[in-house]
Amino acid sequence: MKNHLIIDGFNLAYRSHYAFINLETPAGLLSGCVYGFLVGARSLKTKYPDCHITVAWDTESTRRKQMDPTYKANRNKFELPEQINDLKSIFQCFNASQAEYQGEEADDIISSLAKKYSDEGSKVFISTSDKDMLQLVRNGKVYVIRPKKGAVAEKVFDEEAVKELFGVGPEDMECYQSFKGDAVDNIPGVPRVKTACLIDLIQKYKTPQNIYANLDKEKLTDFQRQSLIDSEQRVYLNTGLVKLRNDLKVNVYKGSDNEDTLGLYINKYAIKSIDPSKFINSFRDVACFTTRTAPAIQSYSIFD
Repeated sequence: MKNHLIIDGFNLAYRSHYAFINLETPAGLLSGCVYGFLVGARSLKTKYPDCHITVAWDTESTRRKQMDPTYKANRNKFELPEQINDLKSIFQCFNASQAEYQGEEADDIISSLAKKYSDEGSKVFISTSDKDMLQLVRNGKVYVIRPKKGAVAEKVFDEEAVKELFGVGPEDMECYQSFKGDAVDNIPGVPRVKTACLIDLIQKYKTPQNIYANLDKEKLTDFQRQSLIDSEQRVYLNTGLVKLRNDLKVNVYKGSDNEDTLGLYINKYAIKSIDPSKFINSFRDVACFTTRTAPAIQSYSIFD
């Protein structure tokens, strides 16, 4: 039984581009996105050799946009179409898989694959900086690897780590985000109600519906109560936005070794530090001799 490591594709592409934003070929082609992505994926495979790598790619998030047209409206669109398309072609050249689903984001693809693989008995590790993925954490089944960012070390999240950071466990993160919102995705939360108050309500009642059904029983200030009441419909909308689907029948496409084609892309981006043959060998799956509970090393950079 192989374990799986799922990479949030656009998340890694975005971080790679800005980590190496000044990197370009002699012909002036921006190469940091491709270089950082390949080095990052190889680093993850080296650290998790018993895991098969799958890259999940976003498509246009039509479902959430239909719920709320302002969803992610605050974001500058990340546009490197040539590099993204080339990365998709590159990952067809060795032992790795890719997945996407029209109209759904990588979040929902990852959620669906994590359920499928964990139900089959595999351990699943998810590499992303997106906190939405923390809903999926289950000890012994699913872990989230949050990459290093600046001075903040890389961290592997199990259930205790999620609770330590947010005050609630993974099973309550959907409810937590419904009330707190997410500025990154342009999802407004309930204003001016302290996090400790929200955590207390979530721990007692578990869902927004139950919280609002029992709000009159709680000792809240008039201001807190009114703010929660005024935000009720927004909270219900947020629940739909932050909830991850796990029922997608995702098509997963596996690559096969093609050193010549890989070499052409490596040359296109003038990446002298990657040898195509060695790179292909680094992605071969190895037998899983031990059952992982959580990675032993908690801090590293994907760009080491």
